[in-house]
This record gives sequence, C-alpha cells and structure tokens, in this order.
Amino acid sequence: MASGRAILKPCTPLGIMELFDYYNIELSGKNVVIINRSNLVGKPLYHLMLERDATVTTCHSKTKNLAEQCLGADIVITAVGNRAHFTLTDSMIREGAVVIDVGTSRVNGKLAGDADYDGIIKKASYATPVPGGVGPMTRAMLLRNTVTAASISKGFVTNR
Repeated sequence: MASGRAILKPCTPLGIMELFDYYNIELSGKNVVIINRSNLVGKPLYHLMLERDATVTTCHSKTKNLAEQCLGADIVITAVGNRAHFTLTDSMIREGAVVIDVGTSRVNGKLAGDADYDGIIKKASYATPVPGGVGPMTRAMLLRNTVTAASISKGFVTNR
C-alpha cells in the first residue's frame, strides 16, 4: 500500500476517495486532518491522500489541541467511532470545510457518526451523514475489490 502499487485497496479509504472524485473535491495542496490511525482506515487513507498531493495530519487520542488541528484543515475525516468520548462539532471546523464522517456509534438507540451533523452541515461545504454516507461506499468498494480479485484469479486484465 505504501508503495502505491496495491491492486486491492482497503474498502473504506477507497470509498472515501471515490466520494472526492464524484464530487470533484480537489485534494492537491489541501490540508487534510484524519482523526484515526488504524490499519483499516487511517493509515491507508493517509497514503491515498499523499498520492493525491494533499498535506496530511494524522490525529488520535494522544493528539494535543485537536480542535486547533481541525480548524486549520480544509478537509476533516473522522473515524473515531465512540461518540461518548469524541464528537466533532461546528466550532472545530472552518467555514467551508469538507467533513467526512466514518465513525459509527449508537446514540439514544440510533446509529450516529462522530460529527454533530446538524451543526456541521450549516458550516461545511460538504459533509457525509451517518448512516448513508461512507457506509454504502465501503460496500460498493467491497464489491469492486471482489470483482477485481476474481478477475485476477482468472487471469483477466483489469484497469483497477
């Protein structure tokens, strides 16, 4: 993955990149904060962003001044998944920022993301909801990877 040569890329980061492509969100030269350092989301996404010439900061539970880091970002991607311990609020993002919410938690028995979507959407130029944002893209990329893997196993040439 770090070399940029992986044929099958992790589904959630790949789905996020597809969202950027679909909505024509330029990454080159943008300051991106990823609030996650996992092997499934944060690290692969970091590398995919670097391939697109973004300036990437990875934040996590030990990051000092997280709100300050987010305020300096053009794009904030949060994948904490524990709303009881972390909520991204509109006071943590700049006007016009893009917010990608990967986190999932239960709040009052309902699925919720890391971000306070109702507050964020008033300030962000684009924000993904939970449910219905990144999750469907993850599933679509799983299907893409499955087709690619099957094609490779049968000796077919693929463009992905």
